[in-house]
Amino acid sequence: MKTYNLLMAGLLLVASSCSNEENTSLSDKKSDGESHAAMMEASENGAFQKNPGSELGIPDGKYLLTKETHLITWEASKITGSTHSGIILAESGKFMVEEGVISRGVVSIKMNSFEVTDITGEDKANFEGHLTSEDFLSIETFPTARLMMNGSSTDDAGTMTLDCAFDFHGVVVNYNVPFTAKEKKLAEGGMGYQINGAFTIDRTKHNMTYGSGSVFDDLGDRVINDGIKIGFEFTAI
Repeated sequence: MKTYNLLMAGLLLVASSCSNEENTSLSDKKSDGESHAAMMEASENGAFQKNPGSELGIPDGKYLLTKETHLITWEASKITGSTHSGIILAESGKFMVEEGVISRGVVSIKMNSFEVTDITGEDKANFEGHLTSEDFLSIETFPTARLMMNGSSTDDAGTMTLDCAFDFHGVVVNYNVPFTAKEKKLAEGGMGYQINGAFTIDRTKHNMTYGSGSVFDDLGDRVINDGIKIGFEFTAI
């Protein structure tokens, strides 16, 4: 009888142990499942996307320009204060984000898409013909320009700057370009990232000297300023 009681007690102890292990296992699985669901939800909501301490706000990875229109804007002026402006289209581009900064990238610009947008009609056509000729852009000789990104940084005030090399009119010149980056809803659906920047080039450094007061004397009020304002808006995924 004593042996029987000991045997029953042992069986009850084993059954209790198995029940506790099964409950613990189910609890752990439920906890793991809840954690995974929470992480998925956080990822979908944008958490875990930004690099800690990074002002850029774009996850590390490789990005390509979307099929949306990517604009390069330009504005040139004369010494008299009159200005002209227009657009050029970007053809393709890509960039890499590493450790919270844009480490490298390139955007190709189609110079034959050059357009004057502040005048119309015959004046517009004639002026575009003049600007795309050998006097200025020489688009037959230089059909493509390239904006090359060699890194980015953020100062204490939170201003982000791209270290760029601009291959324009056959000459590469380095420029520091202030820029912003933000998440953007795409026309075709989904989310991407929009990068905007602006800088001023010295056209004489790119061997564009027509009408330059720093190169030619006695031009009077026909002087065209050396600085050309350039802006850009790119969307990438």
